[in-house]
Amino acid sequence: MGKSEQIAVGVIGTGGMGGMHAENLHTRVANARLAAVSDVDAERAGKIAEQYGSAAVFTDGAELIRDENVEAVVVASPDATHAPLVLECLKAEKPVLCEKPLADSAEAALEVVEAEAKLGRKLVQVGFMRRYDPQHVAVKEAVESGAVGAPVVFKGWHRNADLDPGIDSEWVVINATIHDIDSARWFIEEEIEEVYVRGMNTAPKFGEDVWDVQLIQFSTTGGRMGSIETNVVAGYGYEVGVEVVGESGVVRSAPPAGAVVRRDYAASQRIENGWLDRFHTAYVIEIQRWISSLQNGGPTGPDAWDGYASLVVADACIASLRSRSPQKVARLDVPALYGEGVEVAR
Repeated sequence: MGKSEQIAVGVIGTGGMGGMHAENLHTRVANARLAAVSDVDAERAGKIAEQYGSAAVFTDGAELIRDENVEAVVVASPDATHAPLVLECLKAEKPVLCEKPLADSAEAALEVVEAEAKLGRKLVQVGFMRRYDPQHVAVKEAVESGAVGAPVVFKGWHRNADLDPGIDSEWVVINATIHDIDSARWFIEEEIEEVYVRGMNTAPKFGEDVWDVQLIQFSTTGGRMGSIETNVVAGYGYEVGVEVVGESGVVRSAPPAGAVVRRDYAASQRIENGWLDRFHTAYVIEIQRWISSLQNGGPTGPDAWDGYASLVVADACIASLRSRSPQKVARLDVPALYGEGVEVAR
C-alpha cells in the first residue's frame, strides 16, 4: 500500500451505516476506492455498487474478504457477524474497520484480541467515531491541555428521538451506551472498575420490563467518578454530549451551532434527528484518517482492545441492571501489543 496508491476497500453490509461508508469512500476519500460490497440482500448491495463506482458485489462477506482485489475491509453488518468477519480479516491479514460493537459479547471480542495479539501487529480499528467528532475532540484537547486540571468526574448523555419496538434493556447498553463507555475511557484515560445501572420504562410499546431510560454511575481504577444517561425515546431529537469536571474547572461540549430562529414569541435552534446527521463529519474524518493510517504503517484509531474493554464494561452494566445492584469487575493486564500498564475489568 504505497502512499500514492488508492487502497481498494470492501464494505460488508449495505444498510444505513454501510451505505454511508460506501458513499464516503467514493466521494470523500481521494486515496481509496470502493472495490467491493457485500450484503445478504443482493439487490440492495447491487444498488450501492452501481451508485458508488461499479464495485464488485458479494452475498458472502467472507468471500469478499478473501478476494485478492480487496486490500482493506469495512464491517458494517449486524452485530453477531462482527467478530467472525474480523477474525476472517485477521486470517487474511487485511486491515479492517469494524463498526461497534466489536462483537456481540466480551468473550467473542476477546477471541479477536487474542488472534490479533498472536499475529503480532494491529489490523483492527473499531468504529468509535466520537473520537473524531469536532465537539468531542475540542473537549479532549481542553482536558489534555490542563485547562481544567486533572479530570475528576465524567458526564455523558445520549438521547435518541425515538426507536421502533423490538429492543430490550440489554440492547440499550450494547448498541447505544457502548459509545459513551468508550468516551468515558477515552476522556478519563482509566478503566471503569465498578458500575451501577438504574433505569425506568417510559415507552409501553417496548414492554414494561424494558428500561428505555438508563442512568449508569461508575468509578474508575484511579478513583474518578462518572455518569452516563441514555434515553432512546427522548422525543425532541437526537443529542449527544459530554462534560468533564476537573480539579480547577469544567469543560463541556458545545451546543448545536445552527441558526437561532426567533418567531411566535420564542427563539429556537434546530436539533439533529439522528446519528447519521449528528455525526456525519465525524464519520468522514474517521474513514479519511483510517485510510491515511493504512498508507503509513497501520491503524491508529480505537483498537481491538478498546472494543473488548468497552464490551467488558457493558457486560458488567447488564449484570447490574439484572441484579439492580452495583457490580465490581476484576482486572486484566492489557497485552503488550496494545500498550503497557493498562488494566481492564472482566
